[in-house]
Amino acid sequence: MTSYETLFVVKATLTEQEIAAQITKIKDVLAKEGGELIATNDMGMMKLAYPVEKQLRGYYTVLYYKVNGASIAEIERNLKINEDIIKFLTIKYATKKELTQFDKQIASIGKGAKKTPIVAEAPVAEAPVAEVAVAEVAPAVEATEA
Repeated sequence: MTSYETLFVVKATLTEQEIAAQITKIKDVLAKEGGELIATNDMGMMKLAYPVEKQLRGYYTVLYYKVNGASIAEIERNLKINEDIIKFLTIKYATKKELTQFDKQIASIGKGAKKTPIVAEAPVAEAPVAEVAVAEVAPAVEATEA
């Protein structure tokens, strides 16, 4: 099996659950084609370099996987027909130098790469602030010269 990286951009107008569903849909196609998903890097919502389909922002996701070359056509076909995916790019890693870079990218995802959760965490409930009574201050008496 050959190593591949696919970056795709999901429309920013979708809800968090719909974005998660689109990512899961692509992962399911990969699994159906017999691919081995190695890592996923959810880069999050980012501004596009130029407007695409009247969209100025998009949710970026990168999948690192191994699959037979014949399966790439089916994966890309599903990306093309999906109306909620506005752009995608698939990169093949073949030479030793490229495979070394592939391994470095996967290692960086686990260590310190920016990973954004698809579903935002629930906000932490803050303790109610106790009301403090403000003491009334008597106006200062001005000293007058006699």
